[in-house]
Amino acid sequence: MIATERFSRRRAELTEMIEGDYCIVIRASSSKPTSADGMYHYTPSRNLFYLTGIEQEDSCLVMWRLKGRDPKECLYISSYDETFAKWYGTVLTKEQAQENSGIEDIRFSGSEDKFFDKLVSRERLGRFYFDWHSCGLGGTQGKRLSYVNNFKSVYPGLDVQSISDKIFSLRMIKDETELETMREAIELTRKGFEAAARKLASGMNEREFEAELIYEWAKEGEKTPAFPAIVAGGDRATCLHYVSNDTDLSDGELLLVDHGAMKNLYCADITRTLPVNGKYTARQRELMEMVLEIQAKAIKLLRPGKLHREWNDEVLEAYKEIMLRRGEIREPEEISNFFYHGIGHHIGLDTHDENVSSTPIASGMVFTVEPGFYSAEEGIGIRIEDDVLVGETENTVLSEGFPRTPDEIEALMASR
Repeated sequence: MIATERFSRRRAELTEMIEGDYCIVIRASSSKPTSADGMYHYTPSRNLFYLTGIEQEDSCLVMWRLKGRDPKECLYISSYDETFAKWYGTVLTKEQAQENSGIEDIRFSGSEDKFFDKLVSRERLGRFYFDWHSCGLGGTQGKRLSYVNNFKSVYPGLDVQSISDKIFSLRMIKDETELETMREAIELTRKGFEAAARKLASGMNEREFEAELIYEWAKEGEKTPAFPAIVAGGDRATCLHYVSNDTDLSDGELLLVDHGAMKNLYCADITRTLPVNGKYTARQRELMEMVLEIQAKAIKLLRPGKLHREWNDEVLEAYKEIMLRRGEIREPEEISNFFYHGIGHHIGLDTHDENVSSTPIASGMVFTVEPGFYSAEEGIGIRIEDDVLVGETENTVLSEGFPRTPDEIEALMASR
């Protein structure tokens, strides 16, 4: 568990980014309906958790500063409801919320609007910052964005802005506690992978392999994976986001497994490619070694000071040279026939972690590094992905020790 002091420090860092008077509002995400009276599993707001340690629905962090006064903060939480408790369970007490967040002023939800009205009408506060998820032009507004739009319509003269990018810029740099939690998520991912790999055999269904992964994670108390696993055999692995995971695996095929466990909301994202029968063919081994070569190059090129897109472009050029040298392509532009995605992404509280694209790569950021080779003609899809911490002079592969090379994976599968 991240110490309370870390949440207090993060809130202080956020408010230091803003000059003058302000009110910052960070509301919890909300449950989404499925059909009839069903609801999707609740996903806590990562930004609210990052600043408070609170995962509970119907919570709201408010921070404000008025002219000539010190900054203040309060946290709204649900009050205890006996009927709700009988059906769904209890909620945090004020004391528990204080202990988790480090915020002394805990209030019950339902009075936020009156407080905001007071700030506007009595204190003449004219600048509000909200956190919301952008739904795009064709998307459906969530409760947070709907609330902001209603606020704007009630107070059309106020300066209403998003605070999200400022929070994202803080989240991009991981502290030691975050890194330790991510290592735990990676270690849990490794346990599931190794258990499943030892059972892999011809005729096994992709969903059976996925079930072995999830079973190991659930035994450790993490029932929800970081994302739906991609378990793709043969030419199905050339579809980047194949998630059907419902086909029997054949002798001689490769199995691409893109997966990650979650630990205390922090994510792992690892991809490995295994031979279904336990042994790579000469051609499969050759391609695995090529992907490993470009991954090692990509990790070296991941350096502070570059923009994310600049790193991606450098890796693409390096990959072209490797594929030309190995005779996999004849012209540089042919690479798009076999590699058609970016080299990696930020990872942390989200699998594709929030970031500000104009911010250069810096020490303390964590990226996935995931080159691939995809040939529908050969029925082969290979991707090798690891989670890498950027350092000032040298990077650290957080997933070091997770079987990666052909020899390591064959040895693992032989130990069944």
